[in-house]
Amino acid sequence: MLKQFLLVSAICFATQTSAKLDTLPEEFSDFSLDRDITISYDDLDMLLDMTVIDLGRSDRRFRKSKANIGTRMRAHKNNDTALEANRFFYEEVTTSKLKEGFHKVRVSLEKVPDQVPLNALVLDEQLAYWLNLYTTALLEKLIEHYPVIDTQELLFGEQSILDEEFIHVAGYQLSLNDIQHNIVFKKFGKNKPIVMYGFHQGNIGSPNLRKEAYKGSEVYHQLVENGEEFVNSNRGMQVRGNNKLYLSLYYKQVEALFDDYENQLKNHIEDYTEGDLKNSVELADNFQLSIDDWGINDLYRTERTFGASTATNRAALLNAVASASGDVGVGAVNSSYISDAFMERTVEFGRFPPEVWEKLKQLNTKRKENRGSVKIKDLDTNQE
Repeated sequence: MLKQFLLVSAICFATQTSAKLDTLPEEFSDFSLDRDITISYDDLDMLLDMTVIDLGRSDRRFRKSKANIGTRMRAHKNNDTALEANRFFYEEVTTSKLKEGFHKVRVSLEKVPDQVPLNALVLDEQLAYWLNLYTTALLEKLIEHYPVIDTQELLFGEQSILDEEFIHVAGYQLSLNDIQHNIVFKKFGKNKPIVMYGFHQGNIGSPNLRKEAYKGSEVYHQLVENGEEFVNSNRGMQVRGNNKLYLSLYYKQVEALFDDYENQLKNHIEDYTEGDLKNSVELADNFQLSIDDWGINDLYRTERTFGASTATNRAALLNAVASASGDVGVGAVNSSYISDAFMERTVEFGRFPPEVWEKLKQLNTKRKENRGSVKIKDLDTNQE
């Protein structure tokens, strides 16, 4: 194991140029059994905690349709999903120093393989790393393009942010789709479709944006929480009429995770459905992929009054969020305090605790001691 670590270290540090990811390279495909090396995400934890509003589990309520004064257009067309999904302070973040924080954290995460090769980490640590890098990079891009109301074109149009290769890891230039489909799904998704719930897409209709970073020791527990929340929400699954099962269009994007797509996906939904709906889901003969909500999960702008010059009252909306989430005081967030508190701290701190750094130092010393050259000489065939 030590020799493998040292060999990979030499390869990793020798890489200087960025290459496109065509196949899963050795740097990303291997793994270690040594659980002593863990990555810290204190900076990302703090950033997400300050910018994400947790609405809690869906109670499957529908929001009453209500026309705004002076316009026939509703602020949010999906009244069945309007009260669901965690929200993000896009409007506040884009006008504060916080937007720099996501960029700095993303760049800091890109540098992790310069400190320790990814394949020197156990699989859970690697999975948490990729999910955190994806989440940070996605939010950075959404902040860059904000304001946006509908995310569908931004995600799947000709200039899709999911295809943009702006992430650089261990000498490879990656897109968000590379991380999701070419790395995580291929490496971690076999027989574990739960990984699909780690890819929030900036809209209400996608898996939840967590209020914390993924941790190697907790990552599968966190993904199960995401899966349970999503399946048991209106935006994930609905049963209508005579046990007619309707599922999110998001499940179309993860078809590669299932060998027998229709049967395995339905079984997956059955496993995660809770309460009174479980029996109805089990009795459904088939399902239809038709649920979507491309509205950005911004706390304010999703409630913008179209056709008018002002937004709906922010205090009223925050109170509504507090009521939906059950979190006392959630409406009292001070965005200027958020900016100052975070930017007073640097994200350039080490991602490995001192004891891990000491181990890495010892391994690097050992690598230098073992470094050498081997000369091969042809045998003298004339000797008896």
